Amino acid sequence: MTSETTGPPLGIGRWPAVVLLLALTAACTGGASDENAGSSPPSSSVGQQPTLRAKPVPIEVTVAKVVGGHLKRDQKKQLEKQVGGLVSRYFDDAFLSGRYPRDDFSGALATFSPGAARRAAPERALLTNAQVGSTTESVVARTKQARLDVLVPGRHVVGITARVRLVFVQQPTDGAAERVTVSGRLLVNRKQSGPWQIFGYDVTRSSVPAAKGGSR
Repeated sequence: MTSETTGPPLGIGRWPAVVLLLALTAACTGGASDENAGSSPPSSSVGQQPTLRAKPVPIEVTVAKVVGGHLKRDQKKQLEKQVGGLVSRYFDDAFLSGRYPRDDFSGALATFSPGAARRAAPERALLTNAQVGSTTESVVARTKQARLDVLVPGRHVVGITARVRLVFVQQPTDGAAERVTVSGRLLVNRKQSGPWQIFGYDVTRSSVPAAKGGSR
């Protein structure tokens, strides 16, 4: 889902530098990373209207921090478009898209590297809607956000930590609507000339009654 824009190319450097990136981001609270290897702003208030027709929700994405080097403005825009698209696709594949009730989540982790997808398989209840898809009537997105911390030790981007937040209203086929929040960190990289991919994660999922969702 990546798309190229004009501007200086963003190369990929050596893997060991990714360790530095992880040390410079927020402390880890759990999760997993591939063998290759925050806090977020608030969301619009949600009332008891989960059956409203879902409208596309654009992702709010920005480069928040650059460590070890410098990125020009057009390079930042390029990263925001490419990595924002990757994160948005993950949100859609794993939670938002498809006709509910649904039980087919076979493509939910298509944005993950092969190793990360294998490691994530036992945690599909956390990372996707697979566990509740067949008993869910509808899902309506409210907020999609990503803040990117980029490691650039020289001329090349060697790794990105995306601090993410997804909020959606979920209507069970039998029961009260819930406001669900998925937040945490996604670790992102790409092989030379390859697509961006998620190679690690550290996320949490929580829900409250939709009427008590509060404001951003």
